[in-house]
Amino acid sequence: MGSTTRLSSGTQRLGAVGLAAVLAVTGLAALTAPAGGAPAPRTAPAAAVGEGDEDWTLMIYDVADTSNIANDMISNLAAFTEIPEMENVNIVALVDLPEQTDPGYPQATLPGIAPFTTAKLVVLEDGRWNEVQDYGEISMGRPDVLASFIEESADRYPADKFGLILSDHGGAWSGGYQDTGPPSAAQMTIADMRAGIITGMQRGGIDEFEFIDHDSCLMASYEAASALGPLAKVHVASEEVTFGDFTLDTDAIAALGENVSGEEWGLANIEGYAQTADQYDDIGAFSVLSVVDGAAMERLDKAIEAFSAVAVQHMAEIAPEIARARSRSLEFVTGLLGEEEGGGFSVVDLGDFLRQLENVPPEVEVARDAAYAALDAAVLHQVTRRATEQATGLNVFFPETPEHARGYVAKNIAPPGWNELVAAYADYATQSNGPDGSAEFTSDTAEVLDIGPDGIRIAAQLQSGDEENVADTETQVYTQIDGRDALAVALPGYLNSGGTGQVQGVWNFSVTTLQAGRQRAPVSAVYQAQAGGLLGWFHALYTAPDGSQTDVEVQVLLSSEGEIESITVSDISLGNGAQAGIDLENGGSLTPYLIVPSSGGFQMELSSQSVPVNDKTEVSYPKLPEGTSFDMGVGVADLAGNFDIAFVTETVR
Repeated sequence: MGSTTRLSSGTQRLGAVGLAAVLAVTGLAALTAPAGGAPAPRTAPAAAVGEGDEDWTLMIYDVADTSNIANDMISNLAAFTEIPEMENVNIVALVDLPEQTDPGYPQATLPGIAPFTTAKLVVLEDGRWNEVQDYGEISMGRPDVLASFIEESADRYPADKFGLILSDHGGAWSGGYQDTGPPSAAQMTIADMRAGIITGMQRGGIDEFEFIDHDSCLMASYEAASALGPLAKVHVASEEVTFGDFTLDTDAIAALGENVSGEEWGLANIEGYAQTADQYDDIGAFSVLSVVDGAAMERLDKAIEAFSAVAVQHMAEIAPEIARARSRSLEFVTGLLGEEEGGGFSVVDLGDFLRQLENVPPEVEVARDAAYAALDAAVLHQVTRRATEQATGLNVFFPETPEHARGYVAKNIAPPGWNELVAAYADYATQSNGPDGSAEFTSDTAEVLDIGPDGIRIAAQLQSGDEENVADTETQVYTQIDGRDALAVALPGYLNSGGTGQVQGVWNFSVTTLQAGRQRAPVSAVYQAQAGGLLGWFHALYTAPDGSQTDVEVQVLLSSEGEIESITVSDISLGNGAQAGIDLENGGSLTPYLIVPSSGGFQMELSSQSVPVNDKTEVSYPKLPEGTSFDMGVGVADLAGNFDIAFVTETVR
């Protein structure tokens, strides 16, 4: 059984269990903001756009001197000039652009302003953007620059209500808003954002923002909402990667003229983005955005602290259940990368994690339910789609392996309760690394339970009692691809299926494939089970018509019936771990990366097969030819990250 979706724009463990791969990190890695590039001295306040009695002043902090997405950001701002004049609204932006020689310099321009490369304070008036001040080269990834922008905007453009939009790349718990240009590269942690916003509010006389909106990826995080939510009535953001030049919805911006509340604006913006994304087959199914009550974060923090306290007391009993809940939870920006070499974000949906935590003592269950109820009350509005059905409004850091938790815990990125839970789990999982805490099969050979034209089901038996130590399970299939042994697919495994301690895996003989007409190139794909189907990822090298090359990640939504329903394509070669959507141009080509076993692990190798990018380019899921030989295994990881697998060799029927 197969399907297609058109493209528009020793043994180690893999996939959801964690592949020790060799590509750059997917997502935005935390950096320390260097010194330098302080904001220019403020000038005396100028007259506001209106008469000083406006309902709203909207502040947009547009860090467009960054990788890949400047054109989308400027296109989005340019669209605001089509909004009818709103005399009761001030819209002011600080916009920094890259050098014109930079490959990411935008083709789009701000109507009313000639192309520039510095940081300009601009205001929307009379259907155009108007320059207020040119600050030269400044580093917008610094909290003091953010503070100065807020202060100056409040002084120049007083109003009854203030909204703040932060626009650029975002990285969940690791922060975001990375200025890569001169005078020095800088990026803000969540603590930096909080410090900059508070300082700006104090100096500008702002008691509370009506909303803080993250026009960026992944910033609907518990860490960010806890730190920044109390500074605004609502916190508006996306749990997933966002795409395109419509992340700030023009109808939502226009609604400010009707003097809407911050909550009403947030709802209009997330619904507007999702409705526009629905028009694109390759991204619509992956939308997941929320509006969070800032005042409710204190209650959520206390509920998480109470849950953490009782969970830590029972850690010896519930650690395996925590691990399994984490593996079943909806995860964001996972890709092909595991944590052993610093890959992945370890970002899961907070409510889904709590919901998946089962078989715990009654007191843990009560505290878990109270935390879930507090989260549910804090999330005022939410948008989800087919690939994000399990989402509940906020993501949060939780590692696959304990080693990955150390830096997070040491930096106190999380609210205290969550920090203590992650630390206690990591400590216990490390201590359990021994004979009593391991999970191993009785044999390294799996058993074929069923095989026929529709697929194969295999099983392997764990040693007595080891099922209690299993943190995650996986199915792996290897076969000849492009003349070499390579991973064909990694799929979920199923613990205690068919009996206590038995791990089963199923496969329908299909392989994810890039194709354009008769030209086909099989790929190595990794899939995770989610409510909306299987979420999968593979990597490829995109060669543009001009010969420039970019590593991309293709995310796939595969139904339980084997139908590819939606895809996204993201640029993962931006540097510093950034990820963003990318448009594929006709005349280019895609060459998939294959995951190939090597001594001590795996390596990524380019296939010799490429497919052209044209109106026939698509992702398919065809069945391999009858008689094709393959190795299939089921694997388990224990709490400490050790992995064991049992294989069988068979042929496609």
